[in-house]
Amino acid sequence: MDRSWLGWAEIEPSGEVYAGSTVSLKLIYHVGRFGIDDGGSIRVARRSVSDSEPHQFDDPNSLGYTTVTTTGAVRLRVKWDPRGHLRPWRGALQVDVHDGSLAEGDTITVTMGDRRGGAPGFRLQTFREAEHVFKVLVDCFGTGRFEEIEESPRVRIVGGAAEQIQIAAPSEAVIGEPFHIIVRALDGWGNRSDGYRGDVSLSSTDPDSELPACHAFTEEDRGARRLEGVVLNSEGLHTISARDDEGREAVSNPIVVTRERTELRLYWGDFHGQTKQTVGTGTLDEYFTFARDVAGVDFAAWQGNDFQVTRELWERVKEKTKGYHDPGRFVTFLGYEWSGLTPAGGDHNVYFLGDDEQIHRSNQWLIEDRYDEETDRYPISKLWRTFRGRRDVLAVAHVGGRHANLDYFDPERIPLIEVHSHHGTFEWFLEEALGRGLRVGFVANSDDHTCRPGLTYPSGGFTTKGGYTGVYAKELTREALWEAFWSRRCYATTGDRVILRVKVDGHLMGEEFNGYKPPEIKVSVIGTAPLHEVEVKRGVETIHRHSFAKPEEGGKRLIKVEWSGVRVRSRPKRVDWEGSLSLDRGRIASFSEFAFDYPDQGVKRITDRRLEWSSTTGGDPDGVILELDAPEDTEITFDTRPVTLTFKLGDIEYEPLVVDAGGVNQKVKVSAISGGKLPKSLEFNYVDDDPKPGVNPYWVRVVQSDGTMAWSSPVYHDFTG
Repeated sequence: MDRSWLGWAEIEPSGEVYAGSTVSLKLIYHVGRFGIDDGGSIRVARRSVSDSEPHQFDDPNSLGYTTVTTTGAVRLRVKWDPRGHLRPWRGALQVDVHDGSLAEGDTITVTMGDRRGGAPGFRLQTFREAEHVFKVLVDCFGTGRFEEIEESPRVRIVGGAAEQIQIAAPSEAVIGEPFHIIVRALDGWGNRSDGYRGDVSLSSTDPDSELPACHAFTEEDRGARRLEGVVLNSEGLHTISARDDEGREAVSNPIVVTRERTELRLYWGDFHGQTKQTVGTGTLDEYFTFARDVAGVDFAAWQGNDFQVTRELWERVKEKTKGYHDPGRFVTFLGYEWSGLTPAGGDHNVYFLGDDEQIHRSNQWLIEDRYDEETDRYPISKLWRTFRGRRDVLAVAHVGGRHANLDYFDPERIPLIEVHSHHGTFEWFLEEALGRGLRVGFVANSDDHTCRPGLTYPSGGFTTKGGYTGVYAKELTREALWEAFWSRRCYATTGDRVILRVKVDGHLMGEEFNGYKPPEIKVSVIGTAPLHEVEVKRGVETIHRHSFAKPEEGGKRLIKVEWSGVRVRSRPKRVDWEGSLSLDRGRIASFSEFAFDYPDQGVKRITDRRLEWSSTTGGDPDGVILELDAPEDTEITFDTRPVTLTFKLGDIEYEPLVVDAGGVNQKVKVSAISGGKLPKSLEFNYVDDDPKPGVNPYWVRVVQSDGTMAWSSPVYHDFTG
């Protein structure tokens, strides 16, 4: 449809800009044929997912200062509203015309980051976007109805200068069998560095390894390269290292090398995310190629909110899902997110084994034609009835803006629940499921909105890195992964390839069995960083906390203070933990941050006895690790918005002091840990001498020194002794 009569817009400068950079951009709107009446307006809208700086109009010396001028003889009123337009274009700068009208050819100029008064500029969103659109909409007649101009201006946001390199490798390999790795360069915001041109050389802990020669990155690589032909020839645990010509270094995730291929192999996936066709950014092609070629995951899926999935989009999703499916290399699953309101079931990710399936939406709220409303299923119990008896459909209970309502849980449809995503960490959801007696496995994904599936970093309102699901399957095919999903032979991590194996009396994670004697739990953890905690859980209860990190008598003792949880289960879940820690005597000899996610948050020293921090959590922990030079009767005060508490240094032991802080699973946890070298790997057996009559879900929770977490799916032991 011709909309040239609405006018046109341009942006200066156009072209490429760096993600997270501070710029000054000038958007010039040229008024169209009808002009703009007194009371009319224009809007410049941004995607909901964008974390660009909010516009402000009052302080010419501060970040985000924006000015608006016109060539017409009118007054302008300007406002910024983060919910000023329609999803997925929520944030909107609105310019209202008063005391006159604008004629065709007049201009309105919006200067984002006007530096003339000393402002540093306007900070762009922190993630890449091939087409970052400034959507310009016009209400010529002042009716409240806005129409988009024919072509809104746009820039290309690319990754900035490389700050680190990384290697992603398979977690398992066979002696003599070649495999590939991904080498990538990332900027300070976790984006692939488009301009990276480093020369990278490889080495390995295996002295007999066969590695590709030095690779010089080119423009075509855009900061990420798949290197084939890696061969390890020594049995055991190995890593691959990379070093570039500017001294950056990286070590891969651990790789277990065996003489023969194991029956079940460990594969990694992120099978939940969206693109610009719904509420995210990027195209379907960009989404799947990123997961395969940059993140290097083994499987992926696209999960758009159903109320935005038109029939045309669903056909494209089916086409692209099938097109990128490559058994043995990269597996894709067709699916969508059933996005009904929580009282009617809440968010669930629906997956199909096949390629050509009917979508049954919760509703069609943002679909204009609504041509097939008879196929909708609401509440979600109607969806379960529609799929009754089918084993080629499964669902994962999800926590996002909405959370899945476990009142609607159906064991015939839901083998798995999501414990972690870009939205945060949801141990409360795990605990609710187990508290209800549900038999589920645990997975983690990203719910990526930034076109970085498998490598999603915090941005905007998203509080954490995206997660991974580790799956033990017979081979990298849809059918083998599908069987593993239904068997719950999988586990969740917060985005690192931690190798976790758990057996109960020889039964793998996810299995159910009857037993009459106290069960033996075998645990093997191979971490990507030193371990802090490894706990054996029975339902919601911790029955064993391995003592590997317990301070030795006479050894160095550190105090770990951490805080975690969410404010509510629904959308505005983040908790603001801004606060301080102080001693009444002695001094803080040294401190280190634990698990902070945002580069603009962290801990700073005020005095030798006082620290202050900026911190928010979305269920995940943040914290500080202290080395104290203080007597045992020193009083330590922890003071934050959610809770204030005081404790004595001498009362803190390896078994943690846990204080409830309201909200949902909000708590403060204080413990003593060893200041010596902590292991990255751990194996142990534990016998539960006091199993409860009935079903006992045994699972393992892991926490690393960098805040990475992992949760094994439970083994369900029905104790009949």
